[in-house]
Amino acid sequence: MTDINFYVSPQEGLDHRLIIAHRLVKLALKHNLTIFINTENEETSKQVDKLLWTKEKHSFIPHGIISNNNSLENNNLETANKVFISHNYEPMNDCDYLINLTNQRPAFFSRFKKVAEILDNTDEILSAGRKRYAFYRDRGYTLAYHQM
Repeated sequence: MTDINFYVSPQEGLDHRLIIAHRLVKLALKHNLTIFINTENEETSKQVDKLLWTKEKHSFIPHGIISNNNSLENNNLETANKVFISHNYEPMNDCDYLINLTNQRPAFFSRFKKVAEILDNTDEILSAGRKRYAFYRDRGYTLAYHQM
């Protein structure tokens, strides 16, 4: 069964959630996990892309953005990367680690071994996160909560 962790920034805003996502990606890569970052829209996917290229001055995290219009199966990025970003693509294979940056519960979350739900201190984000937490809890998923 999927393990689900909630990570909550004490600050408000997407930038704070992206920093948490970057830290989680680095940790997951140390454990050789395949990572899928689910974003709200194309703009957020591009922000994650930029962060993974530029966050650290002397290194970057290899990754690829995928969409329904440009799937990995069509361009062979799947074998080249361990980190994938998308706002409109549903992974078809079982994957290791889902990082959810949206206000929705991804329909495909149970295909993953682990899920990270990243929240910030914005009322709308917290409210949607509480609903997802209750959904997972009521269905018996293993949950953890981390204040960052």
